[in-house]
Amino acid sequence: MKRNLQKSILLTIVSVFVVFLLAACGTTNNPSTSSDATEKSAATDKGTTSAPTHLNVALFWLGSNLDPAEEWNGWTLTRAAIGETLIQFDENMKLVPKIADTWERVDDMTWHFHIREGVTFHNGNKVTADAVKKSIERSIELNERGKATVPVASMTAEGQDLTIKTTEPYASLLGNIAEPLFIIVDTSADTSKFKSEPIATGPFMVTGYTPDQEIQVKKYDGYWGGAADVDTLTLKYIKDDSTRALALQSGEIDVASNVGRSSLALFQDKSQYTIDEIPSLRTQFVWFNTTNPLLSDPEVRRAISYGIDREMYANTLVGGQAAKGPFTSALPFGYDKITGHDYEPEKAKQLLDGAGFKDADGDGIREKDGKKLSLQLILNSAYESDSIVAAAMQSQLKEIGVQLEMTSYEDLTDHQKSGNYDLALTSINTGITGDPQYILDFYFMTGAEWNVGGYSNPKLDEVITRLHSEFDVEKRYALAAEAQQMILDDAAYMFLTYTPINIVSKSTVQGATMYPIDFYLLDRNIKVGQ
Repeated sequence: MKRNLQKSILLTIVSVFVVFLLAACGTTNNPSTSSDATEKSAATDKGTTSAPTHLNVALFWLGSNLDPAEEWNGWTLTRAAIGETLIQFDENMKLVPKIADTWERVDDMTWHFHIREGVTFHNGNKVTADAVKKSIERSIELNERGKATVPVASMTAEGQDLTIKTTEPYASLLGNIAEPLFIIVDTSADTSKFKSEPIATGPFMVTGYTPDQEIQVKKYDGYWGGAADVDTLTLKYIKDDSTRALALQSGEIDVASNVGRSSLALFQDKSQYTIDEIPSLRTQFVWFNTTNPLLSDPEVRRAISYGIDREMYANTLVGGQAAKGPFTSALPFGYDKITGHDYEPEKAKQLLDGAGFKDADGDGIREKDGKKLSLQLILNSAYESDSIVAAAMQSQLKEIGVQLEMTSYEDLTDHQKSGNYDLALTSINTGITGDPQYILDFYFMTGAEWNVGGYSNPKLDEVITRLHSEFDVEKRYALAAEAQQMILDDAAYMFLTYTPINIVSKSTVQGATMYPIDFYLLDRNIKVGQ
């Protein structure tokens, strides 16, 4: 089923918005068909083991600490099966029940959630609607992303019933509240300890944490879906792709996510390893710092974009698919309706000529008014695919007279937000809410949190804002396509590839499954086979 992921996502993601339409008519989700019932039945038929079972798992990213309300730390907690949200996406991008077992849209600004009975926090406290309310309020208070993605006018809790009223019609609320920022935690506990020991609801609970190194967890026997088979896990932070592969090969770890493609050949023996690789929703792309005078001219940015060969990067260097816009073709957000930049080096040269950049001194690098067209590209040193593509870009851009100097960092965040760069290469999962609004809001709106290149287009802002109150699915996709074309016409960013993702495990490990949204990794089904 997952091998037909692109078709599957296209069909099933519409179900996210069917919820909107059905709920408007008073229809409520039926959890009886969810995977939760299967999980519970499986939990009642568990065998016994003579000794505790333990697995070592490598994470490619860890975050600043374990408090899900801070920064992007919640992603670590969902990958490690420590924390859960009200609802989440399954492997086909369909919203499924989690802490909430049913939900409905009462009207354009009112949503009702029923909190599942029998869910407890890791300290044994019951999860009620009031506990959920206070957890969501905490995330909104502590994280700017929370205020922007769940614009709450009011929340009311009674028993297991939670009602959220938004400040405006907000069509993407369901997908946004599934983001790990909104992991449900027990705010009645000592929240000052959440940086190292969050009290959440997942099948595993934290027993030890060493910043920038590892997390120790054990199974939570009171988990509502049934206790996990594995007793304990060590989640090790190994940021370098090649190092993760070596650790798996040596036996230091049992499971690794995002093994570099050049290392996958080491794990082809099916008697020893299992590889689960799927197309992802992750887009590799380049920010232009539009505040740099050399890059403030859209014609220069277009020239650079025409000067790189995305098809070669995808087919030869890193796998996956050549990118056209921010959203992969697996998402029905208008990919087939937009026109991107192909590899046309002669057109690139013409555009640079027209912009006044000439190679006056014959050194192969163009200049204008005595200023060389020399640009700094920053990238993450740990990501193999980024390093490979950056080297190819450097070579190809030199052919059109653009000098690219590369600087690698272990973490790009501070450097990107400082604005002290010309181009920044990275990748993001652009389908994390099953809807285009989230990414457009946070990366492309004027002044947005992650619009670190300073790009601004008031007409684009207006189109994105219209998404907030448009509930019709096809109209939402049309607006998304219109927004993407504006971004491409301005050449505000360069979209390079849609990269595949993988999880590699020892053959004795069962239940290690790759999801398109890569903030999921483990769940209660992870176990060591016989």
